[in-house]
Formats: sequence, structure tokens, C-alpha cells
Amino acid sequence: MEPYTEEQVSFILANYINNEDRCVRETGHSIGSIKLMLQNIAATYGLVNFGTGNPMYTRIADEYRESNPVFGISMTKKSFCMRFGIIND
Repeated sequence: MEPYTEEQVSFILANYINNEDRCVRETGHSIGSIKLMLQNIAATYGLVNFGTGNPMYTRIADEYRESNPVFGISMTKKSFCMRFGIIND
């Protein structure tokens, strides 16, 4: 499988919660691969023990967190991971 492009990561973050199947169709990556990519972001944030993470994924996730405030405040790294089902609490 080819690595994710920036556009694919952005697309997944924008659409995954509402339509996982669309993310699979549009990116060509399996749901398992997408979940691993999300875990990779959480690893970079230090919230899961899963490799070293990927700076490109994290940069895009940080942009997503800042662009999608909750109650007028940027999402925390933990709330981002909870939103995407990477961690429970």
C-alpha cells in the first residue's frame, strides 16, 4: 500500500467520523490501515505506545484540531484522540 498523502490524511480527518466507508473508497486504504494511521498520530502525541509516530500526520492533525474548535477552544490532543476513537479516556 502506498503511503498516505497530505490530501488523504486531511480527507480522512474531515470525513472519518461520519463515513468510514467513504474514507476507504476515496483513499484506497483499508479501514485497518486508516486506524493505524490514527494510532500513529496518537503515538506522536504520546498518548499510545505505538512506534514513533509520523510528523506529517501530526502536523495535519494539529491543523485539524485548531480549525475545529470545541466551545471556541482548539481541541486538546487527548480530546482529538477520543473523538477519533483512538483512546477511551
